[in-house]
Amino acid sequence: MTDAASGLLTAATLNRFTTKTRDRLLETSLVLFNERGFGAVTTASIAERAGVLEGSLWYHFRTKKDILTAHIELLQQVFDGTNLDADSTDAETIIAGIFASYDVIWDFRYILRDDFGAVLDADEPALQTTRLINDFLDTWTEGRIRHAGENGLLEMGPAEMEDLSEIILVIGRYWLDFSAKKYPNTDNLELRHKGLQHIFKVLSPYLTGEAKELISVRLQP
Repeated sequence: MTDAASGLLTAATLNRFTTKTRDRLLETSLVLFNERGFGAVTTASIAERAGVLEGSLWYHFRTKKDILTAHIELLQQVFDGTNLDADSTDAETIIAGIFASYDVIWDFRYILRDDFGAVLDADEPALQTTRLINDFLDTWTEGRIRHAGENGLLEMGPAEMEDLSEIILVIGRYWLDFSAKKYPNTDNLELRHKGLQHIFKVLSPYLTGEAKELISVRLQP
């Protein structure tokens, strides 16, 4: 089983899994899809990494599309769990929410990164759902930046908010794939932390003094 120290998945997601076979398959496939892409991973490789027979995988999931659907449901659960205080006006709570949301994007980045139109039929419900999830997170990220601005943590105009939210999403979706090639000897935990540093470096010119102080504490190694 994966642990948070590996940096492959964060604690908020790992805590949703048990040692039961179905959860082991979900956890293993999530790591593999993130590493290799949905289209490149076979059910045989998932079963082998999880330490179960492929027949056991088919008992729980008829196809990879069923695993994708289960991951989307899990993403929604984790996201909801980390955003219980999304409307808070407390500065520290807002900053904590931004960090937690980055973790969600990191853990489920294949759903936000991969081109499912190349591997799923156009009328496939899972394809439509992945697009809805992407649209939702795009809108949500821009909304979180706006919320931080309204509560005195960021100083920027509406156009800048939209641009910055797009940059943050790009880093969340693609950073590991780029960084793993550039820093092949660096572990995932450090790469994830470095991705956070990049996000806040982009935001730095717009952050108020209070926000910078709260963020610097959280970015400590």
